[in-house]
Amino acid sequence: MQIEYKKCTKLFSGCGVASLLGVLSYEAYRTYAALSSLVDTRVLDIDRKRPDYIYIKHHIYRQSLRERALDAENQHRLLNIVVQPFEKWWKALKHSVAWRLLRIAQQGDQAERLKAIHQLAQIDHLKDWDFQHLAQLCDHRTAISLARSNCDTRWFLPPRQYGVEKEMREVLVEMKSLLELLSPHKCAAYALEQTFGSSGHIREPDGDEVTYQMSPSRFEYDQLKQSLSALIHLTGLVGPEGKQHCRRIVDAGGLLMLLEAEKLFRGDIDMKLLISRLVGNLSACEGLGYEFYASGWIGILARWKRDVDMRMQVTADLTLENLDQDDPNGFRYAPKVYPLHPRGRQQAKPAVDVVFIHGLLGGVFVTWRQKDLKPQAASLLEGIAPYKDELLTFQESTTAVPRDPSISDTETKELIEALQQEEPLGSDWTVVYPDVPLKADEDARSGKRSATADGAACSVSGDSWLQEPLESGQRSFCWPMEWLPKDFPSIRVLGLDYDSSLSQWSATGCPCEKYDGKLQKRAAEFLEKLATSDVGQDRPIIWVGHSMGGLLIKSIMVQALESPNPKVRRLAENSRVVMFLGTPHRGSGVAKLKQHTSALVWPSVEVQELEENSSQLLHLNKTFLRAVDGLGPRKPEIITLCEGRPTVLTSFKLAIHVVPESSARIDAGDFYLTSEDHLNLSKPICRQSFLYQRLVGAIQDAMRPSGAESSVPVAKAALNTAHHHQQQQLIFHGTKKSGSSASAALSSLYTQLKQFEQLMNVFL
Repeated sequence: MQIEYKKCTKLFSGCGVASLLGVLSYEAYRTYAALSSLVDTRVLDIDRKRPDYIYIKHHIYRQSLRERALDAENQHRLLNIVVQPFEKWWKALKHSVAWRLLRIAQQGDQAERLKAIHQLAQIDHLKDWDFQHLAQLCDHRTAISLARSNCDTRWFLPPRQYGVEKEMREVLVEMKSLLELLSPHKCAAYALEQTFGSSGHIREPDGDEVTYQMSPSRFEYDQLKQSLSALIHLTGLVGPEGKQHCRRIVDAGGLLMLLEAEKLFRGDIDMKLLISRLVGNLSACEGLGYEFYASGWIGILARWKRDVDMRMQVTADLTLENLDQDDPNGFRYAPKVYPLHPRGRQQAKPAVDVVFIHGLLGGVFVTWRQKDLKPQAASLLEGIAPYKDELLTFQESTTAVPRDPSISDTETKELIEALQQEEPLGSDWTVVYPDVPLKADEDARSGKRSATADGAACSVSGDSWLQEPLESGQRSFCWPMEWLPKDFPSIRVLGLDYDSSLSQWSATGCPCEKYDGKLQKRAAEFLEKLATSDVGQDRPIIWVGHSMGGLLIKSIMVQALESPNPKVRRLAENSRVVMFLGTPHRGSGVAKLKQHTSALVWPSVEVQELEENSSQLLHLNKTFLRAVDGLGPRKPEIITLCEGRPTVLTSFKLAIHVVPESSARIDAGDFYLTSEDHLNLSKPICRQSFLYQRLVGAIQDAMRPSGAESSVPVAKAALNTAHHHQQQQLIFHGTKKSGSSASAALSSLYTQLKQFEQLMNVFL
């Protein structure tokens, strides 16, 4: 009984607690509901935008729109009648003219094609889709002509899958396959062994736990560089051997492989230069225009023509000119012959050929630089160490405004300021430059105007001197390329390039480069390349050689006169001026090393050939003078400049005369002892320096007609140049849509009428 009582008590207690919790929950809900009804939660949505509706009557809205349209039509009725049909017709005409010109460039005769290309290159107003359509209709001959004419780059379609890049190792495998394709040649086999090892596989970087191990990407980068250098050497061989190598590479798809390398190294100037040189060598093989166009290289070459580095521009011009088969005034350039001027198509053949040849360890864009305004000690490794990874840009154009900061040195600036404080300088004051000859021995028998008699070539007026840009930012990296065309637009400037070394340790070691008589064989190679480029055919030649480059000039002229080929003989017969800059006609004392030093340094073949009083050099000098005298009245004028200051070599901290006066004298023509050292002898400080002005005078004498027959080509060239400048005009430009006002519509109509007049002039 007691147990049942306890159970009932627990049951009632549980029911009471549950009832109490229920009542409390219900009261809490009622309280929350009452409070929620007192607070308006819509104020939280105050920032939310709500649609607003304005209800208007439909017939009133429709009537207002009809009235506005009628007013606009009445206001511009006359303009709409005239302008709108004309705009539609004008847009269709612009497209049809471009297509018509393109058809003429493809199917017309040579004169019509040249004129159509000239007009197509000026079109830049079309839409992108128009250019893409026209680019699809282009053939390889038209595309090459447009690329040489500096047209809009939208004329060229991008190469297939240009946005997809391969890995560096894949590109290296492709370059290795090209070397294996040429492996029967001993140089290719040697390059494969040196680059990839005797196993023939792509090696991994060497290293252990102690020494630093090169990263795989850097190791593959160096291997790729060596492979490209080997291919450049193999495709640049003289004769049918080099052309056969070029044809094999192109037939094996080498242009597409090089395109993959170009995509991978678009921002690497060193790799770009190697690739451009290899592409330029391939273009020397005839009949490859379609292959270059089909692979997409024409558009890349057109982009390279606008590159900031002048070396890329020169190589692109060379490649496009080799591919251009439709230019009546074009030439074909062999490897290592760089056309510095002119660039692009010309209206006539050049009047004079000026050929520059650098010396030992020099280069086209190293030897012929403007003199640094902050001179430092020179280095024998001038062509290697200081200019690595350097960007060579063109000298900026300047206006002829007197600027005091252009003064070349601080001492002269202070002197002029002191003189002007005492008394203002008049207009008759002159400035003598530091490169004025210390001694001049001129040939009075020539009967020509003396260079130093009146001092005209040794000094310049003060006003002209103050206008000369001499700031460090205006330094020219190749003064023959930038200065000579400004004074002589109708000449052709060429630069010959070759590799050289001081020691066999730094030589390439290629088996075909190890031969005796390197000077004579190298001159024979240049002789064939210059004949291929039509140098000196029906026009005079001016030679400029620095150091060993002068020896090459003498050997070229001697071998040319001994050749039975009349085209080769004209290289010497049409030579009018030969300028030697520090040429060791009797050798140099620097090349004569002691026995123990020679064993340590292991001098190269070039250095051995420059030994003092070398029998080979003495024989060459004697043969050259005899050959020049044999030309009789047509013998060239000889100009010699000698260093008058020792050259400070940073490698040895030693000041020496590289080519002394006794060796620089050739005992013929004019001789000048300058105040420059050996390396700065070829680097004028400005256009008013003695070196440049003496060369300008020599070119003027060579261009001066000597008879009635010789005056015809010069006069014809001048006439063609003037006619070309008269026909320089724009075809038309795109215009924006006219506005709603009457003045904008009339202005648009007037502009289109003027463009239509220019368009009609194209066909007249």
